[in-house]
This record gives sequence, C-alpha cells and structure tokens, in this order.
Amino acid sequence: MPTWTKRRILIVITVAFIYGLWFNVLDSAAYCSNQVEKSCDEKCLPVSIGMIFGGDHIYQAWNIIGPCIPGLFLVWLTPKRLELFVAGALISSVIMDSPLWGVTRSGHGLPLWHINERGENFVNTCSIEKWIWYYYNPIGLYPVWDTSIGIPNAAMIFWSVVLRALGAGLLIWAQSRQEPQKEFSLMQLLIGTIRRNR
Repeated sequence: MPTWTKRRILIVITVAFIYGLWFNVLDSAAYCSNQVEKSCDEKCLPVSIGMIFGGDHIYQAWNIIGPCIPGLFLVWLTPKRLELFVAGALISSVIMDSPLWGVTRSGHGLPLWHINERGENFVNTCSIEKWIWYYYNPIGLYPVWDTSIGIPNAAMIFWSVVLRALGAGLLIWAQSRQEPQKEFSLMQLLIGTIRRNR
C-alpha cells in the first residue's frame, strides 16, 4: 500500500496544523504583571507562559518536543512509517513558528515587539505588520528573543521556517514521484544506509 495517499496527506497536514495552532494559542498567552488591563501598549508588562511554567529555559524544551506529538500520532495510525512522523513534525513546527503566533498573541491583547526608529530593540508595538517584518527579516542579524545569548536572530527564524517547509514539501514530492514505481519507506532507506556503512 502506498505511503502517501490523499487521505494520509490530509491527515498529516490537518493534525500538524491543529497542533501547531493549539500550541500558538497556548504559547502566546500571558498576563500583565502590573495588573493593568491587557493592552498592546507600554502599560502592559507581560509575563509569558514560559515564566508561568518555571522559566523559559525549562519551557523551551516543550518547543522542541511538541512538534513530535503529531508525528507520534501519525506513526500510531500507520506503524513503521517514519516519513509520516518526519512530515508531521516539520509541518507542525512550521505552523508553531509562523506569523500565526503573533496573530494569536495580538488576539490575547498583548504587545508584540520591534526595533523602533531610534534603533532600540524589543520595543512594544501594536502593529502585526511591523512585528512580522522585524521577526522574519531574511537578512536580519539582530536578536529577536530578549535573552542573554542574543540568539536566535531574525534571519535564523526566517530561514529555519523556510527550510522546514521545503523539507516537508520535498519529502511529499519525493514520495509521490517514487510510489507509482514501488512503495517507498524512509525507514527502510535509513536501515539500508546504516547496514551498508557498517
């Protein structure tokens, strides 16, 4: 039976999209520590969901593990299909890191951030357009997370999203090209490569 059918592709995209959207709604949630009504202006000092769960250094592990959940669900539906796991993880991580995060944060009534006209970084903005250009600037070498290590920068965010989307698309394209001739399994390809290199 072919690995990629229209039904399976639809399941992969649907599960990955729903998980990514759910994650964005949760991850963009925060509250104003100074007890001012939620607003995207300077009056709101948001406490992120990461800080609520013990600090971003602990919470960020969920950003790495989270995209695997749709993949595990898809592997459970179709055992031994590693390619479905990879596609699900790639697609959900793209949704998680897409501008939908900023849109859902704005929906919570919380500020986004950008570099203002004076060159000051992490300045609050109500404009989703300013934030998107700032956060996904393909040549931006400035940090977009307010951390001591100064990474990731805007270019890293942009190109990582593009490469993951391309990876998922190329995997689906490669599957569709090969399966009219024979069933293709990424798992079997990896096992065969490991055995040949021993």
